[in-house]
Amino acid sequence: MPDLVAAIDEYVAHHNTKPKPFIWTKSAADILQKVTRANVCLSSKKNETLH
Repeated sequence: MPDLVAAIDEYVAHHNTKPKPFIWTKSAADILQKVTRANVCLSSKKNETLH
């Protein structure tokens, strides 16, 4: 676990030296629509494995 924490800290420190803002290319409505579709799909797959 300490190695993982160190690796994450190193990654964050490295990428924070020259940060760039994230620019969304989709609207919130588009993203939420995809999340909803994915949730329906994943829920049905989960239910298939239970039965």
